[in-house]
Formats: sequence, C-alpha cells, structure tokens
Amino acid sequence: MKTICFTLLFFLSFTLANAQGIKPYMAVLKTANGKYKGILYKVDSVNAILNHDGEFIKVPINEIKTVQIRTIKKGYKGIDLVKIGTAHPEQYKIDARGKLVDKWGKEAPSLEEEAGTAFYSVIFTALANAFALPIHAINPNLARFNFNKTDQNKLNELSYYSIYYQANPNVLAELKQLKSISTSFKR
Repeated sequence: MKTICFTLLFFLSFTLANAQGIKPYMAVLKTANGKYKGILYKVDSVNAILNHDGEFIKVPINEIKTVQIRTIKKGYKGIDLVKIGTAHPEQYKIDARGKLVDKWGKEAPSLEEEAGTAFYSVIFTALANAFALPIHAINPNLARFNFNKTDQNKLNELSYYSIYYQANPNVLAELKQLKSISTSFKR
C-alpha cells in the first residue's frame, strides 16, 4: 500500500511539474493521399489532429502509414565573426608625434586598415553563415512510427508527444502500466 501511495504521489508531483512545461512537437504524417505537417495537437482512437498555421487538420488513424516526430527549431540567427570599426574611439589620444595611440602606445588603425577589415569581415561572415545555415536546418526525428496495422501501444506512444496529452496526462493509465512493469521485474 505504501508503494502505491508513494508512486501516486510521485506521479502527481511529476505531472504538476511537467504541466508548466508543455513542449510542442512537429509531426509529419504520411498517408496514401499525401503528406501532412503540423504541430501534433491530439491523438485519439479515430483521428490524429494537427495544428498547421492555426488550422486544425484531422487525419484518420487507419489512413496513416508513417509518423515522424521532430522538435520545433528556433529560427537561425546569423553569426558575426569580426566586429567592424573600433569599439571605443575615445580610447585613442594624440601623442607627442601627433598620432592617435591607445594607452599602451599602439597606433589607431588607418582608414585603409579599417576598410580592409570591414571588407574581409563581410566576406568571412557571409561564408560562415552560408556553411552554418544548412547545418542548422537539419532536424532529425525524435521518434518514428509505422502503422501497418492499428496498434494501441503505438497510438499511446504517439499520444505522449501531443499537446493535449501533455496538458492532460492519464495518470491512472500510467500507474497501471508501471504496476505491470514492476510485477514483471519481481518474477
């Protein structure tokens, strides 16, 4: 009895902690009619519901061949390799020779040097971003489901990734599943 109470208390606290962080997942559903992409909203015994740009798409479960689950990536933010221009022009002072120097005696860059730095900075930054953008665009699958025949275990696994299940988890079903797993370990 203590084990059941402890497990129930653990899952209730875990559910409350996770309710604060619902994570949407991108789903790619392939059917005989085509391919559907969107955020996986809900999975029930009849339909899988996707949210595609604010529009809900119902896809019948018996038509689904494969499902791919992916994370939603943030937009690519370019990188800056070399800063253009001096950071603080007031750090330079005129010395006895009439040249601009910093406090360590290093001369300020000339106009040609600053123009060259700006030119090469733009080129190298563009090259670096051209290589980094395709690498950022790679979005591997977190999970992949094949639906040759409707399997309740696959539907349950798929529903774990839906927003609806994350907001309203079925704690009693999870406890029953844990109990069945724990009894198999005791044997």
